Amino acid sequence: MSTVRSHQERLLEHHTLGVLTLMAEEVEITSRFIDYENFFGITRSELNTLVKGISLFHDLGKASSYFQKHLSGMKVESGLSQHAVIGSIALGHYLDGKIPDELGATILVAMTVVKHHHGKARPLESLIESFDDNQGEIEKIIGTLNNAYLDWMEKSIGERVNLDMPSLVPKIIKWKRNYRKFREKAGIRNYVLFEYLFSLLTWADRVDAAFNDNYNHERQHISPNIVDIFRTSEGFDEPNTDIDLLRNAFYEEAISNLEFTVGSIKGRTGIGKTLATLSLALKKRERTQKEKGYIPRILYCLPFLSIIDQTYETISKVLKTSGIIETSDILMQQHHLTDLSYSKQINGGETEDYDTYLADILLNSWDSEIVITTFVSIFHSMLTEKRNTRFFRLPGSIIILDEIQAVPPKYWKVISEVLEHLAKWGGTKIIFSSATIPQPFFVSSLPLVRREYSLDRYDVKYLGKMSIEEFKYSILEEAVSAAINKKKALMVVANTINCCKELYEYLKDSGNISDEKIHCLSSNLPPAVRKNVIKNIKRKKGFQVLVTTQLIEAGVDISFDYCIRDLGPLDSILQVAGRVNRSCEKKRGELLIVDLVKEDSGRSFSWIYNSTIIWATRDILSNLGASVDEPKIYELGDKYFTQLVNKGLENESLELLEALVNLDFDKISDFSLIEQIKGSVTIPVFLEINNDAKHFWKTYCEVLSEIPPKENKYQYLARKKQAIRNLAPYVVNLRVFYYSGAKTYALPDIQHGFSYVSSDDLKYYYDPKTGLKSDDGSLFL
Repeated sequence: MSTVRSHQERLLEHHTLGVLTLMAEEVEITSRFIDYENFFGITRSELNTLVKGISLFHDLGKASSYFQKHLSGMKVESGLSQHAVIGSIALGHYLDGKIPDELGATILVAMTVVKHHHGKARPLESLIESFDDNQGEIEKIIGTLNNAYLDWMEKSIGERVNLDMPSLVPKIIKWKRNYRKFREKAGIRNYVLFEYLFSLLTWADRVDAAFNDNYNHERQHISPNIVDIFRTSEGFDEPNTDIDLLRNAFYEEAISNLEFTVGSIKGRTGIGKTLATLSLALKKRERTQKEKGYIPRILYCLPFLSIIDQTYETISKVLKTSGIIETSDILMQQHHLTDLSYSKQINGGETEDYDTYLADILLNSWDSEIVITTFVSIFHSMLTEKRNTRFFRLPGSIIILDEIQAVPPKYWKVISEVLEHLAKWGGTKIIFSSATIPQPFFVSSLPLVRREYSLDRYDVKYLGKMSIEEFKYSILEEAVSAAINKKKALMVVANTINCCKELYEYLKDSGNISDEKIHCLSSNLPPAVRKNVIKNIKRKKGFQVLVTTQLIEAGVDISFDYCIRDLGPLDSILQVAGRVNRSCEKKRGELLIVDLVKEDSGRSFSWIYNSTIIWATRDILSNLGASVDEPKIYELGDKYFTQLVNKGLENESLELLEALVNLDFDKISDFSLIEQIKGSVTIPVFLEINNDAKHFWKTYCEVLSEIPPKENKYQYLARKKQAIRNLAPYVVNLRVFYYSGAKTYALPDIQHGFSYVSSDDLKYYYDPKTGLKSDDGSLFL
């Protein structure tokens, strides 16, 4: 055995075999749910060959004296310390003859996986060019490979390790020719194979390096009846109101049919979709385990961070009611602000906590039975050129997609294509859950709720175009006066922070409302403050006014008697409507929709939406007549989504689909659920609003001041990531635009990546009610 190392404390042979073991074990499980030839375009035997070759060769270049010097801390030219390209060359030769030439794309995919497993993937066309550009460096690295390690490698694969570049070039040309010939027939199979192998290698590489053979594979059992137990404990078996009866009937129908691959649960806001969907998923999981012999993970995916905490708390209560110890291997939430902590059950009830570095790996690889995560996390795992540790978890899982209509329409087609591929051939079960599921996302789904559970809690009126001044002095004043007289709660929803702030200050300055009865809510306030505002509103009864942006829309469990909403997409309007008379505990509510415009030009007063989407909404609302009830406004949902499809908004999806077929990773990298706005930059502003914020800032600065030892580099980076996440509740992301006439901001200097507002300077930059002080009308959510 050689003495070359993969990492500071790990021999390269041990690491290589560890990665092989982890990858092979995962692939073995997939035989129970993946149709290999239709999902990947190859046989199971060919997949095994790829996995063996990728795992054994991925770190071959680390056996060079250059990398070993780099590992020991010696200075080495960056071009000579690279290692992945060497494994890619050896893998190409190894697969030649083992994978048929007509599957040339498969070999090129595997080579690309190895070559870029520490970075971003590049188009297949760049393989030869990259070899040519770095030929001199590659030959030097090959010349210093450890002979003892090469001997061990040759015994492992049963043949000579071939590193001859010139003889590989004509083979690559041949494989490319066959790839081009068959790529249209292959569709997205080559891309799916790439993402699966890329994520599987990244995961196995990180897990083996971090855990040193101590990774705990043990899965946890969860009873399929825990939601039923919870509902009984909460009194659902003894309904007191009509809506309780409706919720019970809805629940029973939603969980009654387990014979689905893709199912959809459509129900009004407040009908109990979260509990019904979770119960259905758990029962489907139990059925799958009995029939197929494997345990699906449940991936509960939501569009916004604002509702992840709420969903997590609900599922946590369900688990605790059944006496289940809530450790991370049972339930976790994963997103870019997740606290880097992870615990597992050991020894029949004891709990083991992992350090920050290991927790980061387990969280990002969805190592839990129930994972609550964001659309950004799941869809960016599907459509990306970046290495990730999640895509390989999608086949065989149960994916709950809650409020799928929040996905931008331009991506509907490409996401539907990938979801359908996963469901049809990858053993994935999908549950759509929404008040308004757009038809493009049905993906041949089975409606699991066919009855109409009609809730009629409010009326909707569309008032048409109106100037901001006319609105303030008529509609807004009348609504506030009515709310005061009837002791009702009123919510006003604006499209932008600037508009929200203007309306709030107008009402506040009117003198008719006391400070404790009026609230302002926008992303101009840091998350910690927003959370407290919502808590305060929920505690109060009777008259109060909330002026907010559309961040209130999705899933926030809050109820108002009256609501006024500036014109937005119809699905957003329906989400706001879900906060009106939410549980039928009050008399009939009312939602007014106004189209606020500038008096001088007639243009929208504040705008952030795609104009095509707004045209479709305005067209539907303009034909409503004087007023419609809740059932009628929901009936318009299908008409709205159909109009969007007919408007040609899928063009970007078609371009992305073509990129998937062509393995054009440069184009795939353009995918982003979070829209990038040209001519702007986002500045994170840290607000030291309390002692906790002060403590976390001090800790963050202390972490940055450390000089981490090389042997603990990754542990340090994980602690740094956690320190940054601790700051998140106190950060406002300010978007600044660069164009002629754009307003400027007087902000403190950037310190350690943040515009730092100390507690001493807070009064100059921050208002406790409206947040960061700014007059710029182009601040978005």
